[in-house]
Amino acid sequence: PITIYVAPGLIDGAVDLWWDVIEDIVDTSSRLTLTMAGKQRVIDCSTRGRKILAVARLNAWLTVKVPEEEQGAALRELARSNGYEFGTGRPCPLMNWDELRAMAAHPLVTIGAHTVNHRNLKRLSETDARHEIGDVRRILAERLGEEPRHFAYPYGYASAVGCREVGFARDAGYVSAVTTRHGVLRAEHAGFLHALPRISVNGRYQSVAHIQTMLSGITTPLANAGKMVVTI
Repeated sequence: PITIYVAPGLIDGAVDLWWDVIEDIVDTSSRLTLTMAGKQRVIDCSTRGRKILAVARLNAWLTVKVPEEEQGAALRELARSNGYEFGTGRPCPLMNWDELRAMAAHPLVTIGAHTVNHRNLKRLSETDARHEIGDVRRILAERLGEEPRHFAYPYGYASAVGCREVGFARDAGYVSAVTTRHGVLRAEHAGFLHALPRISVNGRYQSVAHIQTMLSGITTPLANAGKMVVTI
């Protein structure tokens, strides 16, 4: 009943939880400078409302304008140029390998794969995307003693996973793979095991009543232009 999808690069600290770092940079600033397309921009972070807008703008910049492979360097330059020191923000919210091994030993827990470095697969070359999807199985087997059979696409929305990525997950030998497309599982999904929808508990509509409504399936067609069977 419990599946934890693991990205080793995040656990090892090889890549940053960039969304948390951006929030911390904005939270500690009233004014930021950012170089976009060769031009220096000033971002106002002086009020709560402007901080929310600044976070959204920086998220879009990092996930759309900056290549996946350059995100880490861009994030660190943003921090450096605005006087933010890594490690001074919130405590790391991720489990370490010892905690993951303890979870993996629990009879109710399944460990799944979430790529090596939590990259947006659709923005990667075929070689790099296959590496992210396939090599994570070997890494998790070495670290946790068992090769994962299930996979979750990073981000999981339309601009992060499509037919190509679903094929890669199938080729890598996973039994199932989940997106973040909003929807419940139906019998028809037996033919789409590498493009499964899910209900996100992500801070929005997060009361028990809302979740029960979503689990009933009534919101699936509302969120998907009338479709009851959601894949990609």
